[in-house]
Amino acid sequence: MKYLIILFFIQFGFIENLFSQDASLIYKTTVNSTVTIVTDNGSQGSGFFVAPNIIATNYHVIEGASKADCFLNNSEIKYKIDGYLAVDKTVDLILLKVSGLNKPAIKLSVSDVSIGQKVYVFGSPIGLSATITDGIISGMRDFEGYKLIQMSAPISPGSSGGPVLNSRGELIGISVLQFKEGQNLNFAIPKENLKILMDFKKDTPVSLSNLSENINVYSNNSLRIGQKFAGGIIFYIDNTGKHGKVVSENDIFNNNGYSAFKYQDALIKCNQLILNGYDDWYLPTYDELKQMHVIQNLITGLQTDEGDSYWSSTNWIDNKGGVSQINNYVMYFGSTRYTNHDHLMNFSHLRAVRAF
Repeated sequence: MKYLIILFFIQFGFIENLFSQDASLIYKTTVNSTVTIVTDNGSQGSGFFVAPNIIATNYHVIEGASKADCFLNNSEIKYKIDGYLAVDKTVDLILLKVSGLNKPAIKLSVSDVSIGQKVYVFGSPIGLSATITDGIISGMRDFEGYKLIQMSAPISPGSSGGPVLNSRGELIGISVLQFKEGQNLNFAIPKENLKILMDFKKDTPVSLSNLSENINVYSNNSLRIGQKFAGGIIFYIDNTGKHGKVVSENDIFNNNGYSAFKYQDALIKCNQLILNGYDDWYLPTYDELKQMHVIQNLITGLQTDEGDSYWSSTNWIDNKGGVSQINNYVMYFGSTRYTNHDHLMNFSHLRAVRAF
């Protein structure tokens, strides 16, 4: 038995080495799938192909631009970006269409990310295109519900939107930011957010000049997010256009005319609520509150003062990753989304949501 166990580990190690690639091979097989992006407002970033003619990058790379071009990282030929196919500002991702540029897509990893695993990052830091760096996954972080991969692989301004690969050359994340106050504190958006965005992409690109005016996270030809529907405002819609989420048009009040509830009372109120003929309203999750923040200018009567928070149904996760039993996430609406936690016996406002 001991011999068999040792043999198993030898064979398992051989298989892992067989599928792993070194940096030079990953560079050769991936460089043709990466680009440098430049915009008419002077910003620059990185990107990569997720499908023929479709490039993924960070939303902040394109934000404020009306036109943009891209360069293959092994060429000086410039290609015009036709427009965008999908955008999610809340996770800082956008899909761009580039006609006439058919390059191999980077395969998304089907494996979970593990702390300590080797990673490789492509990008154009400070305009130095086709740069590859390496490091390890240092941790998985949750910043007020915004999940990021922490890594030691160096990135710099211009790296934003570049692919983060595992040792097989598969995508596990997208470079997004660094903390200048520390050393090797670099972060990537998990690939799962990109997979969701790809499910919601349009067939026809929308002009970048419309991006600043577009408040939609996702949209569909038949229904638009922000449209009034079933006694509320649509804030989420799936790729069929037939199912989504609606937030009530106004705050929910108790019998005394107040919209602030203790958590348990808020839950009870939602369960008893019959609004516009629907009795399936519920307390939104933290992620749903984040999506509502994107279209907050269309939601009437929101409390936006610093002291006015809204309950979510999501338990607070402390700095050590523990789930709190006495605190839940709350959100403060306004020009900047601010998240905190509050004791279940304190008071916060209530917006009910429902599915259609």
